[in-house]
Amino acid sequence: MVTGRRSFLLAAIAAAYLKTCCALSSNSAATATTTTTSNSCSSPLISTEDIQKISQGGVAIIPNWLPPHLITAMHDDAQQLFQDGQFRPDGLTNTAIKEQGFSKKADRQTFRGGAGWDSDIGDLKTRQEFADRMKELRIQLAQSLNRPTLAEDGKLKHEMTYNWYEPGAKLGRHLDEHHEETKGPTGWMTPTRRSVTWLVYLNEGWTKEEGGALRCLPRSDASIQKNTVQVGCHEGNLQVGWINDGVDPVFLDVFRESGGAALYQINVNNSAEREILSVMDFDVPAQPIDFSRFLKEDIRESFAQISTSRLDPRFANKDAAANNNNGAIAQHDFDCSDEPTILDVTPVAGTLVVFDSVSLPHLVREVTGKRQRIAATGWFHEDSQFSIEM
Repeated sequence: MVTGRRSFLLAAIAAAYLKTCCALSSNSAATATTTTTSNSCSSPLISTEDIQKISQGGVAIIPNWLPPHLITAMHDDAQQLFQDGQFRPDGLTNTAIKEQGFSKKADRQTFRGGAGWDSDIGDLKTRQEFADRMKELRIQLAQSLNRPTLAEDGKLKHEMTYNWYEPGAKLGRHLDEHHEETKGPTGWMTPTRRSVTWLVYLNEGWTKEEGGALRCLPRSDASIQKNTVQVGCHEGNLQVGWINDGVDPVFLDVFRESGGAALYQINVNNSAEREILSVMDFDVPAQPIDFSRFLKEDIRESFAQISTSRLDPRFANKDAAANNNNGAIAQHDFDCSDEPTILDVTPVAGTLVVFDSVSLPHLVREVTGKRQRIAATGWFHEDSQFSIEM
């Protein structure tokens, strides 16, 4: 039976279906023309090998990507904005203090929480120069990853900010984006979603001993290399897990003819075919969600869900998570040091890091040095397959 929440969503989305699909089709066509023109006028900012890493769910790490003059100017800009009170605490949530070890002193702070990136405050000229460089990167990614709506501009399309970590600050394990349906009724209220995560570090001479590493938790190299299907999203349906030892992504389709949802993988021999993995169509429950219980028995054992109440307690319903037998991440395991595959990125000035926002869990380890960890970070957005206009 379709729940009240599902009924609301389906009714609203059905009303907007034709309008939204036509808009997406038109935008995609326009974007393809723009992308070709823009890329023909500039050299690539990221290699084919790094594009492949992102597509397969890996992490692209490019040292010395940002020119030295921008590193210095942006670092100075961030410091001045901080002194002027333009940063705000950003990592705290209702569950973060208890379940992820945050405190008001140890919280991440962002410039986005104060004035906007394009605000006429601080060194706007430097930030605009950086934004232009990032736009070139975004257009290249739109074409190379076949995510055409990445190339479009718009008020709600892309996020760009400075991050500021004081000594002692850290950020627990999380994903940057989740399937819209798992967010409840508000999941379909925005027309775009995070697609690609990027970070550019601004600390000259930063060493491993100062802490603050970005800890990524990808699958094994063997699983990534065997992967032949792009991760994150398929035909607008976001990924929620993996099967076959992390080789094949599992996607969630909530717009089935039945009115319910299904879990599926792409046929590796025919990308136009889906292989349904769930026993029957189902209604997506409220958080915390265990998708494995909807899978066929022979699939269930090999399924690994990306985000759960234990692995991503900030996202899960706090009351339900507290009663979940799995519990939240224990304080002694804040760094997820028991994960089979760990990739630590030291935040050295000029380094660019890029990965898919949906499929890669990550965290920031505690800053153990005596100075602040400063970076420019953000997300490139794709259009959601539907959105509800309120």
